[in-house]
Amino acid sequence: MIIDKFGPNRHGPASRHSNRIYSILQYNYIVFPCTLSLIFYGLRRLVDYTGYYAHVTDEAWTRSATIHAAFTALFFFMQFPPYANTLGLCLPMQPSKHTKGPKTRRLGTLRVCLVTKGTNVQTAINSARCWDALSQRHHPSVRFHVLVDNENGALFRDKLPSYIIVDQVPKYVPSKRAMYKARALEHFRQKYKPSKEDWVLHLDEESEIDEFALDTSIDFIERGTAHIGNGTIYYTSVNYWTNAFLSAAEVVRLAENYGRFQLPFKALGRPFLGWIHGSWLLINGDVENTIGWDTDNMCEDYWFGYHAAQHGFKFEWVHALFREQPPVSLMDFWRQRRRWYTGIWSMNRITVRLALIAAGLSGLAALMFPIIGILGIRILAPSWYWYWMLLNDATTIHILAVAGILQDLSVAEVSVINVVYHAVLSIILSPFAHVLQAIALVSALLVPSTGYCVIDKT
Repeated sequence: MIIDKFGPNRHGPASRHSNRIYSILQYNYIVFPCTLSLIFYGLRRLVDYTGYYAHVTDEAWTRSATIHAAFTALFFFMQFPPYANTLGLCLPMQPSKHTKGPKTRRLGTLRVCLVTKGTNVQTAINSARCWDALSQRHHPSVRFHVLVDNENGALFRDKLPSYIIVDQVPKYVPSKRAMYKARALEHFRQKYKPSKEDWVLHLDEESEIDEFALDTSIDFIERGTAHIGNGTIYYTSVNYWTNAFLSAAEVVRLAENYGRFQLPFKALGRPFLGWIHGSWLLINGDVENTIGWDTDNMCEDYWFGYHAAQHGFKFEWVHALFREQPPVSLMDFWRQRRRWYTGIWSMNRITVRLALIAAGLSGLAALMFPIIGILGIRILAPSWYWYWMLLNDATTIHILAVAGILQDLSVAEVSVINVVYHAVLSIILSPFAHVLQAIALVSALLVPSTGYCVIDKT
C-alpha cells in the first residue's frame, strides 16, 4: 500500500480532500438550500415541458390526488421526522465548532482501536498502515491498537510497525453474555480500564483515517462537552464505483448520515433510539465502563447506542470523515443488512421494532416517482398539492445527488463527467437498493440471521 506523504501543513493528500469537503459543509446552510431550490426549479420545468406524472387542475381535490396522497402519507410519516435527511443536510452543521475556544477537558489517553476478526488480514493491515502518515503518532496521549479476535495475532505483529500495539483476544473473556465483536471490545475495555479522562476511537478493519479526522477527534475531546462522538463514513477507499449498484447503495447510506444519524445528535444530543455507527465511534472511558460491551447482540453498536442514550450520556456529531469500502458482492450486501436487522430486532423493544420496520420500508417511497411515469399515470392535483409533489421528489433527488457528489469530492482525480454520471446513477439505482434492503429486512424478521457474518473485504 502506498502511504501519502506529508504536505507542507503535515497533512497528506487524503486530509486535503477532507478539507475540501468541509470547506463546503461549513456553509451548508447556504449552499444546500440553494442547490435544493435549483433541483426544484429544474424538476418543475421538466414536468411543465413533458407533462410527466402530474397536471394542475382547478378542482379543490381529485380522486387521483387522493390515491397519491394515501400512498405518499404511508411512507412520509415513516420518516423520523419527515424530510430528516434534508433537514440534517441544510441546518447549520458548525463543523469548526471545536477547533477554537478554550480547552475544557484534559485528555488522558486516546486509544485508536481497529478491531478485526483476522480473516481479512490485508485489509486490516492496509487500514493500520494509514497511521504511518499521521503526525499524531508522536502525540504523548495517543496510542494505536489493532485488536485481533483470532489466533493469528503474531501475523499482525510481524507485518505492522512497532508503534502499533497488537492485542489478541483470548479464548476466555470474563463476561456474562459477550459474543461476536462485542466480546473483543469487552476484552479491550477490561484490559485497559479507561478512566473518565481516557477515550477510545473505535474503527472497523477497513476504516481509513487521516490527520483531519484525528485532529478533529482531539479537539472534540479537549474542547467539547459530549461523552460520545460519531462521524460521517464515506465508502470510497476500495472498489469505488467498480460495482454501480453497490456503490449507489452506499450513497443511499451516506444520505441517511445526515438524517437518521446526524440530525438527532444535533437536535436532541442523543441518537434516535440506538442509531449510531460502530466505526468512527469516539467514546469516553466513563461511558465504556458504565455501559460495557457485555452483549450477545450481533448489532452491538446499536445495542451500545441505545443503552448509552438511556443512561443520559450526551452525543454529538464529529465533523470529519472516515473512508471505508462497500461490500464486494450482492451476497455480502445481503448478509450485512440481514445481520444488522436481526440484531436490532432482537432488542425486543416495541419502539425499536416499529422504528426498524419504518426505516426499512420508508425508502420504498423512492419507487413512486418512476412507477407513476412507467405506468403512464397522470395525476390531476390542485396547484398547492402539485407543488408539494414536486418538492417531495426534489428533496429525494437532491439528497442523493449531493451525497454522490460529496463522495466524489473526497476522492482524487474524479472528472466532472464522472461526478455527474455517478450522481445520476445514484438517483436511478437507489430505488432498487431500497427494495433489496426491504426484502432483506422482511427475510430477517421471518428467518433471523445466525452467527456473525464478516463480509469479504479483499
